[in-house]
Amino acid sequence: MVKKLHKKMILPAFFAASMLTANAQTGLSFDGSDDYIQTSFAGVLGTNNRTFEAWVYVPSDASVDVCILDYGLASGGSRNTFLIKADGQLKFVSGGTYGNIQTDINAVPFGAWTHVAFVLDNGTGYLYVNGVEEASTNLSNVNTPAGNDNVRIGNRVAGNNTPDLFFGGSMDEVRIWDVARSAEDIKSTMNTELCDDTAGMVAYYKFNDGIAGADNTGVTSVTDSVGGNDGTLNGFASSGATSNWVEGHGMVSISEATLTAAQTNSETTPTELVATYQWVDCNNDSAAIDGETGQTFTPEGAGNYAVEVTVDGCTTTSECIEVSSLGVEDVMFANNLKLYPNPTSGNVNVTLNSVYETVDAQLVSITGKVVATYQFSNTNEFSLDLNNFNSGLYFLNLKADHLDAATVKVVKM
Repeated sequence: MVKKLHKKMILPAFFAASMLTANAQTGLSFDGSDDYIQTSFAGVLGTNNRTFEAWVYVPSDASVDVCILDYGLASGGSRNTFLIKADGQLKFVSGGTYGNIQTDINAVPFGAWTHVAFVLDNGTGYLYVNGVEEASTNLSNVNTPAGNDNVRIGNRVAGNNTPDLFFGGSMDEVRIWDVARSAEDIKSTMNTELCDDTAGMVAYYKFNDGIAGADNTGVTSVTDSVGGNDGTLNGFASSGATSNWVEGHGMVSISEATLTAAQTNSETTPTELVATYQWVDCNNDSAAIDGETGQTFTPEGAGNYAVEVTVDGCTTTSECIEVSSLGVEDVMFANNLKLYPNPTSGNVNVTLNSVYETVDAQLVSITGKVVATYQFSNTNEFSLDLNNFNSGLYFLNLKADHLDAATVKVVKM
């Protein structure tokens, strides 16, 4: 077991991130020429409510429209073309004047993993980018008939002389629901995998079937973990850096001194969707790190680290992040921090190793919520009043001038 981290936190000045196969959360790269997935799922039919979700990565040099998924009949009101335009618009097309909705241009950033969603809610359509509503309109004429093309991922359905819209880029976590999900529902679960028995989800393609960048020519399908409507790969090389399995959208980011789980909680998150966290040491058989159960984690030294995120009883382990190359000046800053008394019943005093022009402090609860921020000028010491905070474990993130941040634990009695 890895020892509990102490108040002296050594932070790297430079980081390198890598996916380790043991914890790989993979996505799938589409070449934009002939790659697509044909599933056996008929989709949500009639006028019923529905939600489509996916993580997408469209290259920065994209110049054509690309289809995320489609199904139905290629005629007015009967298809479900979910696509991204060459100008960065997110769009849903049901055909002609029967039901189209699009965002403003550049709503979907190119060159970055982005979460996108379409919702049909009792005849009203909504489009979301990274959990934020970007457009809504009347789609009461949407009515998908049975007996036509099943769900296709990476290209639209054929018919009416419509040209192909092959997806060029990478995709991950394609989910289809027979319910209308709210913005909070989407945000609460978009950064983690879900349990296969999640209510309302009728198709779920995690794209974890292959190994990123490896020879996956023996893998010819993707798994629908909910309904068993697996998808057949068409056109994929299944080897090399493209047209193959790739690193997925990622569940952990690095910002200055801190590893942060992308899955967040908010005051409006439904109780059953509140995430809990456990950071683990990938170099020690993924052993849990004592006490590291917040959304953020600052390693004591070089190594590979991941986070286990649990939402609604389902636990997902992130990719492993490599932390290396300790910076001397940053280490001196972190090593010479003094914080007392700790534990404290009221005020806590902080002494630094030198006078800094600006010092920013952030107090974070064990759930990852920022509960207070502070700023000080031209000082090497300051005091924080914690009298009004509840008892428990907190994390104090400190950043001075140009140095990487350091994090210390504070126990409020």
